[in-house]
Amino acid sequence: MTVEVKELRVLCPLCKKEAKIEVPIFLVNEAQDGVLKVSIPRGACCDEHSFMVYIDKKFRVRGYQNADIEFRNGPTISITKKAIDAKKEGGLKDFRIQDITSLLGMDISSLILRTILVEKPVFLLENFDLYNRVDKTVAFLSDMESDDLQITSQKFQQDDLKNLKRNKKINAFMVAPLYKAITRSPFREETNTRFESNLLNETMEIPDRDGQIIFLRKELIKITRVIEEFVKMLKDVDKMYEEDIPGITQKKFNYKLDSKNIDVIREVIAFKHDATLASKIINKSLDKIRTDLW
Repeated sequence: MTVEVKELRVLCPLCKKEAKIEVPIFLVNEAQDGVLKVSIPRGACCDEHSFMVYIDKKFRVRGYQNADIEFRNGPTISITKKAIDAKKEGGLKDFRIQDITSLLGMDISSLILRTILVEKPVFLLENFDLYNRVDKTVAFLSDMESDDLQITSQKFQQDDLKNLKRNKKINAFMVAPLYKAITRSPFREETNTRFESNLLNETMEIPDRDGQIIFLRKELIKITRVIEEFVKMLKDVDKMYEEDIPGITQKKFNYKLDSKNIDVIREVIAFKHDATLASKIINKSLDKIRTDLW
């Protein structure tokens, strides 16, 4: 089976280096809202940056989005015959988070963690998966599950795309791993996944698969519980300053949250719980300006 593709020129939004990519026509045709999101990993266009490119149904580049955070450790896996044979023969025990980020890219991998946090399903297109990487990714995510962390992940085929696209009830995150493309997403384009990207980088420092799974499960459960407590707190206040959130998480929950990562709390609350509650989290300086104007 061959796939008809169209060649497009992309431009790194930071350093302006150009590259050509091949985009499958069927993915663009079946993309949600007529826009396909393709993750360009570091090294594919330029050596320094990863980014997302948005392609419309006329195969025009509609825009770009920079990665929230770059890899500390390069995601590229050497594609030698020895490496391919090892991947083909290797079992689940050798399939780690580095393999997932190499397969999907950092942006998509981060969005998968966000999908888990908001309790939506993750669908992975299985086409041309010669080395069972989709199966292994689904197995990795399934092994992260526990009584306190529910994860729905499954694979789908190219023929399923039309039916899944028509079914508006399936508010899933759908990815074509071979092309590092998002065919359907429940999230806004400007979703900030810096928290999840940091979490992936920390996970990559753990050498074994089981340790990575335990760490990711623990951290996702922890931030979920913190977010649920913020939902309760926000119901009893008129506003909450975002600058105060790291101090609250440290003092009240003994949880260290980088001030640059507080968007995960606001965005998950808005998506999963109540957008009105999330809107109570505001910037202190902007609030002072508004108050002074009044």
